[in-house]
Amino acid sequence: MTEPQNNQIFDYIFHPNSVAVIGASSDAEKEKKTGWVGKLLQFGYKGKIFPINPKVKEVLGQKAYASIEDVPESVDYAIVAVPRQWVPRSLAECVSKGVKVVHIFTAGFSEVGTEVGVALQQELGKISQTGDTRIIGPNCMGVYSPSGGLSFDIRFPKERGSIAFISQTGVGARRLIQLATGRGLRFSKAVSYGNAIDLNVIDFLEYAVSD
Repeated sequence: MTEPQNNQIFDYIFHPNSVAVIGASSDAEKEKKTGWVGKLLQFGYKGKIFPINPKVKEVLGQKAYASIEDVPESVDYAIVAVPRQWVPRSLAECVSKGVKVVHIFTAGFSEVGTEVGVALQQELGKISQTGDTRIIGPNCMGVYSPSGGLSFDIRFPKERGSIAFISQTGVGARRLIQLATGRGLRFSKAVSYGNAIDLNVIDFLEYAVSD
């Protein structure tokens, strides 16, 4: 859905005070190497991190919770990285919790062209309409914000630049940022928005123009 944007939502996207990772790994080494909690810590995110995993009590030194609804504080930004069949429930819990923005990293929805994938994405769309939570994705890499301490690739520069980059594809976004970095260019913000069941290229372009 495209509607006039309150720029405050983009503060939650690019400079969240708290991030929940739904689907944080119980394997510490795996999480450190490839997980979202590991990326946040290694890239230098300064806000609160809430790993969500019912099987463990902590992830990389961060207290873990069985559900996002168990987090005792408000959550600005949540990353959903669970198998696709669990994504609707995770999103519903985020909406119930009042999470400001949800980035659905998980793939396997309408982009795969199957009846199951399309149906699951339609279910996500219906859930999104039950609250005020805004959604990036599904099937996307999400946000790169050097000043906000967020990145989907820890090799990206932590130095902030003047370029805003908006991409549907995650692989293409990563490659372009790597190429640009090698040529001395730096980014203020970048986003891979995937299937865009909610926030889309127009929303991000309008924000970039006003930023």
